[in-house]
Amino acid sequence: MAFAAPSLGATYKHLFAQDSVVVGAEQLNGYCTSTWSTLPGNADLLPRLPEADQREIVRWEREQRIVQRQTLRVLLSLRGNTDKAAQLRDVTVTVVRRDPLPEGVRPEVRTLGCGNGEEPPQAAGINLDLLAVGRPVSLSALRGKPGQRAAAEEALDWGKPVTLPHSLDSGAVYSLFLLGRTESYDVSWKATLTWWDGEKTKSVDLDNDGRPFRVMADPRRSS
Repeated sequence: MAFAAPSLGATYKHLFAQDSVVVGAEQLNGYCTSTWSTLPGNADLLPRLPEADQREIVRWEREQRIVQRQTLRVLLSLRGNTDKAAQLRDVTVTVVRRDPLPEGVRPEVRTLGCGNGEEPPQAAGINLDLLAVGRPVSLSALRGKPGQRAAAEEALDWGKPVTLPHSLDSGAVYSLFLLGRTESYDVSWKATLTWWDGEKTKSVDLDNDGRPFRVMADPRRSS
């Protein structure tokens, strides 16, 4: 099944003044892209989730009342920002922490997918359960690993496999999805982008507006 791709016009963030690459990292929170669980003590939100609007969803997520379930999707959008081409060299994923599911997590049942959308960018799926905590792992190192097969197959619904390095000319845009997946745990994670600006190698950590991305296993499957 192909899922609708969101607009590639993600909010850009200038990493440094007059830098060669402008980066946007957008956690996807809409019902076309996400399913949710309520955290302990918040079961009252279960009947409200199906009718909640985007602002309510984002607020509850930031208040740590709900958390995305099984797969969390992040859209990275990169734009060349100087006359000199930049070379995007690597994206790494780091598991910040991995814990057992807390007691009392309740899944809200929702069907994923809203139909076909525009031509999607590239995509990479990551089985976070198999990554060592605190150790950055390159997307290229994960490609073809047997334990990563299901995550990689899920990512094919969102785009072709990520290919790096990639040259980024001034004004050009390159976008990719990262799909962080867990089958058994409560996982917090971040990504790091590395590029060459023609003179120096630079990198930046990408997260959920200052907090790690967080995703939990489906409690019905992990129990």
